[in-house]
Amino acid sequence: MGMLKEIVLQTERKEQAVDITDRVQAAIREAGVREGFVFIYVPHATAAVSIHRHAENPDAILLEETLKAIKPGPEGESLSKAAFVAPTEVGIVKDGRMVLGDDQRIYFYEFEGPKNRKVYIYVGS
Repeated sequence: MGMLKEIVLQTERKEQAVDITDRVQAAIREAGVREGFVFIYVPHATAAVSIHRHAENPDAILLEETLKAIKPGPEGESLSKAAFVAPTEVGIVKDGRMVLGDDQRIYFYEFEGPKNRKVYIYVGS
């Protein structure tokens, strides 16, 4: 048994981190899965998803210092950043929620905005 959910985001800046944790947890509730897995996929070459420690200012976790080292050229920088962070995350569902650490959140990363973006969430058991 599984359910596929599509969420749509409108990013506002060239580079931006968007907390999507609540949307992922809502998709799990909607699927009705108590124990299983959740697969999160970003189908864009210049965007990514990752789990990080919660930040009051999500833009502070853009991994700026690490990503500054990626300089393949103006047309390839956003592609390389997205590949470095990755387009997927997989998590465990327990008691109807994705298992996260006490201070962890799920972030969508935009590297070439502003744009309309999609995130696919598959919840299975």
